[in-house]
Amino acid sequence: LYTDPAMKIFKYIVIAVILLVVITVAGFLYLWMGRGGASFNLPKIVPDLKIEGIHLTRAVAGKMEWELRAISADFFKEEGVTRLDTPKVVFFDNGDKRIELTGSKGEVFNNTNDLAVSGDVRITSSDGYTLRADFLRYYSEKKIIATESKVFLKGRGIDMEGVGMVADIERDRIIVKKGVKAVLSTGEWGKR
Repeated sequence: LYTDPAMKIFKYIVIAVILLVVITVAGFLYLWMGRGGASFNLPKIVPDLKIEGIHLTRAVAGKMEWELRAISADFFKEEGVTRLDTPKVVFFDNGDKRIELTGSKGEVFNNTNDLAVSGDVRITSSDGYTLRADFLRYYSEKKIIATESKVFLKGRGIDMEGVGMVADIERDRIIVKKGVKAVLSTGEWGKR
């Protein structure tokens, strides 16, 4: 097919370069893996366990701490995470107060029971307050919900937005970190 001697030489040079690159890469991988180098860990796509219609609860000393429901859960043992589809978590305090957290996606970190929720995240309290954010994380041991994303809080007498938030569930306290804009109103102020 190639009758020109220059083209034959060019073809052999290209083949030699390709072979040299393949042999070099294969040798590097062989030596690197032989010396105990970390293997190439690709993220696991197939879960170790898949559960449809999940319902979990956590009780401490006989007291219900939280209840979790999701359309499905994918458990990844090696990664130490369980991925949730449309999670809904209800947190309970000592009294009748309940805090409901919902979102599009979630992850439970299996060792700590911490929870990360993203996509149309909403927190609704039984006393009439609603908080919206793009992402947040619940720290189980400290019973704190935190985010660095923009937040919107609406409830009786308040309409507020800001960036970043820490909510202490046990102390019933919310701190919005920066960029706070708020409108406060109460019936008492209107009577004065």
